[in-house]
Formats: sequence, C-alpha cells, structure tokens
Amino acid sequence: MTAEGPDQNAHEESLRARPRPRRRYAPGEDRHERILMAAVQHFSRFGYVNSSLARIAADAGVSDAGLLHHFGTKKALFLAAIALREDPFAAAFDTNSTVRDLFRQFTVAVRRSMSRPELVRFRAVLSGEVLLESNPAREHMRGNVVTLLSAFVPVVERGIEVGEIRSDVDARQVILELLALNEGLRNQWATLPDDIDFPEVFEAAADSLLRRITVDQSGLG
Repeated sequence: MTAEGPDQNAHEESLRARPRPRRRYAPGEDRHERILMAAVQHFSRFGYVNSSLARIAADAGVSDAGLLHHFGTKKALFLAAIALREDPFAAAFDTNSTVRDLFRQFTVAVRRSMSRPELVRFRAVLSGEVLLESNPAREHMRGNVVTLLSAFVPVVERGIEVGEIRSDVDARQVILELLALNEGLRNQWATLPDDIDFPEVFEAAADSLLRRITVDQSGLG
C-alpha cells in the first residue's frame, strides 16, 4: 500500500510504536465483518483522513489485497461502516404511527444502539467530520437529514390534525429538536462515556419535549 503523505507516515510510525492488543479471530469468522469492525475502530479513533487501509487490514487479520477485494476503496469501506451503523437504526421506525409512538420508537432505537457502543461512538465522530468539505460522507449525511425530515414531519402534522399535538406547534421544528437532542447527547456521551447514560438522558429529554407539544401535556408514558 502506498504512503498517504508525510503527515500520514508520521502518524502511522507513532501508532506502530504503541503496544496494541490484537484480537484473536475464530477460524470461521467472516472476513467482511472483521474488516468492517476494524474500520469502525480506526475511523472512530483517527477519523477518515488519518485512518490507514494498511493498518485496518492488519487489525482485521487480512492482507491489503484482501481488504481491497471486499471493499475496493477507502471511501467504499467508510460508507459501508456508516451503513453498518445506520441500517438497524433506520429500520426501527414506523412513520404511520402517532407522534407519541414515534418518540417511543426513537428512545427504543437509542437504547438498542448502545448494544454496539463502538458504532455509536463512530457516529458521534462522524457528526464532526462531515462538516469538512473533503469528507466523502458529507453529501450522504446531508441527504439523511433531508430524508428524516421528510419522513417524520408528516407524523407530527397528522398529530396536529387529529388533536394529539397542539395546533400552534411547528412540526418541522419539533423534528429538528428531536434530532438535535439525539445528536447532541450522543456527542456528549462520546466525550464522557463513563459519566453520561445516553439512553436515560435522551429518554428524559424526549419526554420533556413531548409534554411540551401534546394537547394533554402527557409524555412517553
């Protein structure tokens, strides 16, 4: 694998100098999964630019050629790592539900996501990285926000129509606040994982928002 610039060389030399525990892989464990999980660890620790395909391959127990056989490019591996985090989360929502049920689904999704904390941390790191013009996931993540708004805002609008949600509520603002709670608290957890119970804090914040917008001022219940 070719070098990726002088800064990258210095960074990799620093990494090699540190003793790092090696995971023992079961003989039948899927190489594709091993590469993805090694990639998540590297992208979470070093970001996209400073992660090396050679180091990811070494940690996954495969050759450089083996990694490229599965993913082709660093960008493809990065986007596959993002999908590993996003796909189960997206599948947790039923947009035909009530607003209260949507909020409940969100809290359940957050709680379930913590069964893979390394993926939650990766998503937190990604939140900052995608602000850079050079990040290959920038447009993908922008599209995600647009998709979530188009899916969730109508749920709140229906809630207003049927009398579940106050008539003076801005449906788009509600979803923006809910998404901001999720992203902000996730980032705080990534900074202080031993001091913040992300699912509990998010559920309390979502409950408070729901009480503020419902006609009967009831929360998650």
